Amino acid sequence: MLKLVIFDLDQTLINTLPRFYRIFNLALEHFGGKKIDWDTFMKDYEEDTLNRHVPGGPKEFWDYFLSHYNDIMCEKDKLIDGAEDVLKFLKEKGINVVITTGRMVSAEEVWDELRRFGIDKYVDFVYTRLDGYGDGRRRTELIREAMKKFNASKDETMLVADYWPDMQSGREVGIFTIGVLTGFESEEKLRENGADVVIPSVKDLIDVIKNRL
Repeated sequence: MLKLVIFDLDQTLINTLPRFYRIFNLALEHFGGKKIDWDTFMKDYEEDTLNRHVPGGPKEFWDYFLSHYNDIMCEKDKLIDGAEDVLKFLKEKGINVVITTGRMVSAEEVWDELRRFGIDKYVDFVYTRLDGYGDGRRRTELIREAMKKFNASKDETMLVADYWPDMQSGREVGIFTIGVLTGFESEEKLRENGADVVIPSVKDLIDVIKNRL
C-alpha cells in the first residue's frame, strides 16, 4: 500500500529551466566567468557538462548558484503539465506528499513558490538542501528522514525525480524509484542509475501509482 510519495521539485513538478539559465549566468558573472547563450546552455545541460564553463572550484560555484535560486522569479517558470492533477489525486487518496529540493534556500521560500503555483495545499512537507544531505546530489538522508517522519516503509514509499543521482538515492534506500524525462536525462541513464520505471512526465504518473495502491 502506497503511503508516501517524495518528489523532486525543479524539472519534475515545475519547469524552472529559464530561471536556472539566468541564475547560472549570474553565477558565472559573479565568479569572473563568461556568460553563455541559451543554445549552448541547453546543449551542456542535456549532456551534464555545464561544469566546463565554471571558473575555479565547482563546489563553491554550485553552492552559490543554489543559494541564489530564489533570488529571482522568472516569468517563464511554469508547472509541468499534469503536475497539479497528480498531486490532487494523491491528496484525494490520502497519500502523503513530500518535496525535496537541492536549492540552498529556506523551506518557507519553497512554500511561497508552491503557493504562487497553487499547489501548496497538496504538499505535506518540504525539505531543502539547508536541511542537510551529503554533497547536495544524493538525497538518501532526506528520503530516510521523510520515511521516518511519515512512518512509511520501503514498500510504502515512492520517489519521483528527473536527475540520475536521485535514481541512485532511491536505489540505495531500496524504494520504488521513477525517473521523468522532463529534466532531459536519457531513459538509459536514469535506468542505469536505479530507476525502476521511466516515464515522459509526471502527467503519466497516475497510472503507475494506481498499480501501487
